[in-house]
Amino acid sequence: MVSDSPPVPRDQPLDRLLHVLDVVAHAERPITMTDVAAACGLPVPTVHRLVAQLEERQLLKRVLGTKKLMVGAALVNLGMAAVSAAMRADQSHQILVALSNRIGEHCQIGQRVDDDVVYVDAAYATRSQGLHFEHGRRSPLYCTSIGKLFLSEMPADRFEWWLAHAVLEPRAPNTIVSADVLRKVIHKVRKEQWAASNEEVMAGVVGCAVPVRDAQGKLIAGLGISVPSARVAYDALAGFRQPMEAAAAEIAAAIAAAQ
Repeated sequence: MVSDSPPVPRDQPLDRLLHVLDVVAHAERPITMTDVAAACGLPVPTVHRLVAQLEERQLLKRVLGTKKLMVGAALVNLGMAAVSAAMRADQSHQILVALSNRIGEHCQIGQRVDDDVVYVDAAYATRSQGLHFEHGRRSPLYCTSIGKLFLSEMPADRFEWWLAHAVLEPRAPNTIVSADVLRKVIHKVRKEQWAASNEEVMAGVVGCAVPVRDAQGKLIAGLGISVPSARVAYDALAGFRQPMEAAAAEIAAAIAAAQ
């Protein structure tokens, strides 16, 4: 049946605002107003006006000391909430539960917020005594498997800047507190697309993680497990990789289908 309703215009003020947000959010680095205008096909004065509205609402902000634009705190929080909600949707959560049941270990999904991993979903195996990552809990990037995935996604120069300013505090027997050692670990993670932690967050607990990527290949979350080292040796963690990667692909597909 053909609708008699007129087509919805695609050049309304809201469309322009969303286009500007989309361009800035997908830019690999902070972007100039002129570049935003060119990407949106809009006059620079129009983009100035739209950006001012978005800055007022903290959806965009200027890089300190420059006029370049990047996403603001409100947009980061909105994106985090959206992905978190998608992760907790029935299908994605059930995939996580199925993985936990299959391998018999605690499984969790985490995203990066500032210098922490925030856990947005989890499934607990009855027999496992691994570390519990409740929804909303935070852990530092440098000592978690999921955090290492996010560090490995940084461009080399940005990671070096982060490393030069990071405070690597010991939290467990094997927490990496050397910048040189962490640099080598992250280089390996970047190459292998796989991360592990060896009693770096809590004594007696080891873990590993694989990436969850969107259709464009962007890392949107990490899928990790935590295991008691008394039962599973650190060197044996690679045995979980294949089922974890299969589950991560299913979760990514479920999120894409829900959008």
